Amino acid sequence: MASLAQSLLQSPQDFFIDVARTVGVYTAPYLDPVEDALAAQMEKYFPTAVHHFRGFLVAAESPLARELPLMNPFHVLLIAIGYLVTVFVGMQIMKNFNRFEVKTFSLLHNFCLVSISAYMCGGVLYEAYRGNYGLFENMADHSAKGLPMAKMIWLFYFSKIMEFVDTMIMVLKKNNRQISFLHVYHHCSIFTIWWLVTFVAPNGEAYFSAALNSFIHVIMYGYYFLSALGFKQVSFIKFYITRSQMTQFCMMSIQSSWDMYAMKVLGRPGYPFFITALLWFYMWTMLGLFYNFYRKNAKQAKQAKADAAAKEKAKKLE
Repeated sequence: MASLAQSLLQSPQDFFIDVARTVGVYTAPYLDPVEDALAAQMEKYFPTAVHHFRGFLVAAESPLARELPLMNPFHVLLIAIGYLVTVFVGMQIMKNFNRFEVKTFSLLHNFCLVSISAYMCGGVLYEAYRGNYGLFENMADHSAKGLPMAKMIWLFYFSKIMEFVDTMIMVLKKNNRQISFLHVYHHCSIFTIWWLVTFVAPNGEAYFSAALNSFIHVIMYGYYFLSALGFKQVSFIKFYITRSQMTQFCMMSIQSSWDMYAMKVLGRPGYPFFITALLWFYMWTMLGLFYNFYRKNAKQAKQAKADAAAKEKAKKLE
């Protein structure tokens, strides 16, 4: 137990890589027959699509991805489907139960995510400094020199599984209003996208999004943690969380826009173009969805304030 704790404190990325690899050793043999059967059926009905997909995996896979666990797309698909099924089935089951008191578990979850997010932000920036990264236009490094950053990006990808617990807590607390399309889409899609980033190019330009998102999560989960402890002094932060998330989407869009311009117009070598274009598109979908969420919340807050003022006025007139 002491050696595990020491390993976790010294190198969280290696600790979680070892954990994921160990779990994979015990679970993969049971999943292999299912994977083979599914692949056979897909190849039977969609031979061309399967051929192109396999060709893509072979051509796009970074040599560094072979050093990392949880890179099998079938396992990623199972986890994503498992998340969606657990959420929607869990909501149906909870209709028959009273909400659970999960404050202690929630505090532990938020503390863990604050800690790992702070570590990832600092670790990614440190590896960027060591690798002489610039602000933008950082090419993927598939050599052994790029492995330390690849491990940090893998940890960022793996942390998206840990963030699934956000939704599980909402299910247990019966906070169904919070389990919106935005919430579920964001958690599920970000996990699969960062699998693709880690699989294809787990360093280079990926550092910017990983560091920035980790920093935002330090603020967000830190706010959740302190609020749950009863620190009302941090209540003002809630107003800025969605704004800070939207700001990060804008910054990531600027990065991907510049990279695409540099590659296609200026003719410079760069990060894989299809990953850059995917992130550009994804950031705009996130920006639109979060803006809609922010606008609705602002409208509800304004209405609640007006109702409270009207109630107070009526009370004075009595």
